[in-house]
Amino acid sequence: MFIKKKYIDQIDEQNILSKYGNLICLSFRDIALKIAEQKKYQLAILDDGLQDKSLNYDISIACFNSSELVGNGLVLPAGPLRERVKNILNYDVAFLNGEKNNKSFEKTLKKLNPNLKIFKAKYSPKNLKSFKFKNNFLIFSGIGNPLEFQQTLKKYNFKIKKFMTFPDHYKYKSSDINNIKNIAMRNKLKIITTEKDYNRLSNIQKKNIQFLKIELKIEKEKEFKNFLLKKL
Repeated sequence: MFIKKKYIDQIDEQNILSKYGNLICLSFRDIALKIAEQKKYQLAILDDGLQDKSLNYDISIACFNSSELVGNGLVLPAGPLRERVKNILNYDVAFLNGEKNNKSFEKTLKKLNPNLKIFKAKYSPKNLKSFKFKNNFLIFSGIGNPLEFQQTLKKYNFKIKKFMTFPDHYKYKSSDINNIKNIAMRNKLKIITTEKDYNRLSNIQKKNIQFLKIELKIEKEKEFKNFLLKKL
């Protein structure tokens, strides 16, 4: 089951997590964890929970986007990091997600934490058959790493003619969607967005918009599963 801190602007993520398992979403993670214990769940996955120092974790996993890595190396709001890179010493696993290989960064992480297990994963579309690749596309997204979304589409040979980005967790207004659809119509483009963005649209807004459903394919998945079993 999943535990996620309740934020009004993250309904999209809450809805997606609910599709894949039971979700407890409250303002305080420790209360959510107590409820999970009362319901006798054997495993709780806390999404974005590592900065909550009131909790003790059996396994701590840090994720890096392979295109962005640590950015300018600064923590929010000055940079993309939630905490300083040196704190990787307190983690068990680091995931590098995306298309780029970053051997030098892996060496840096290992130098900071020799016991750190490093795994890689790539974004893999699950609904490619629902798209006609002869079409040209307008892409829009309001996620943390829009560049990775664009790179995934290019990897699978989508013909992208227009790419529009919005802030993470952006709540689309009718005028935003109307503008997107008007641009697409004028240029004879089909519209694609992410699953997260699609979940933030109203039923009316969703008309004539498709989303790319993506899963994370873990390299050395068996090794990762064995590591988890040993730790748990």
